[in-house]
Amino acid sequence: MAREFDVDRRAYLKTVGAGGLALGIAGCMGNGGNGGGGVEVAFTIQTGEQYGLGVREDDSARLEAVNAGLQAVRDDGVYDSLIEEYFGSGEDAGDVTEGADGGTGAGTIVAGTAPGFAPFEFNNDEGQLVGFDVELTEAVVARTDYEFGGFETFEFNSLIPALRDGNIDLIAAAMTITEERDEQINFSNPYYEANQGVLVQSDGDFSPESREDLEGRVVGAQSGTTGEDEVDKLIEDGIIAEDNKRTYDNYELAVNDLESGNIDAVIIDVPVAENFAQR
Repeated sequence: MAREFDVDRRAYLKTVGAGGLALGIAGCMGNGGNGGGGVEVAFTIQTGEQYGLGVREDDSARLEAVNAGLQAVRDDGVYDSLIEEYFGSGEDAGDVTEGADGGTGAGTIVAGTAPGFAPFEFNNDEGQLVGFDVELTEAVVARTDYEFGGFETFEFNSLIPALRDGNIDLIAAAMTITEERDEQINFSNPYYEANQGVLVQSDGDFSPESREDLEGRVVGAQSGTTGEDEVDKLIEDGIIAEDNKRTYDNYELAVNDLESGNIDAVIIDVPVAENFAQR
């Protein structure tokens, strides 16, 4: 499936969410400053988590096809081109389906994702769904015997239920492979590795350098993510109180709350944290 967009990645990665989301988040004020500024990555939590594409537990045929497609994308250099496009120079990888000879009758793959997680999946200024996972999925499916049926979008927490209920055939949403998730769905071979970053206001007076420096602070994350898992670990370790945990439907809302001074920090995957810091 050929892409239906052609934009300058270096430009749009800095303008994601420029329209913003309406702030409807209630909560106690944090200690992060007066608000109104940007954000920066204060420090990194080394987690070494790996992302995988998800399929239903009983869908061994699609799992085998997706793994073969992932390997083909690596072998023919498209994966490296996408890494360069989204995490390097910004040079367009071109038509990631060019030369692929898939789609010979095995069925259809409809993918599900959760926008608002740039540079992996998000809506650009024209409202088009774009991102590393979006193009990677198109490239992978084009190298299988399946037709690509496009994307459906959900809140992150709804992706696994949507897959299990048969509303989609594949999850492509920078989803970390965990034991809990692996009990509900099957994951492809890993396609990306990341750590967690701690975002704070760039113009605030709070500059933590370690988890311990978050003591007594208000910390947020998107519900159902490994970022939320790290917030829970802060609670378990007695670094923050449970009342100081904030969760959001998506990270745009979390970062908006951080910029407004309602919370002190957000824990989020490093590539996405860096994207928020650059915009």
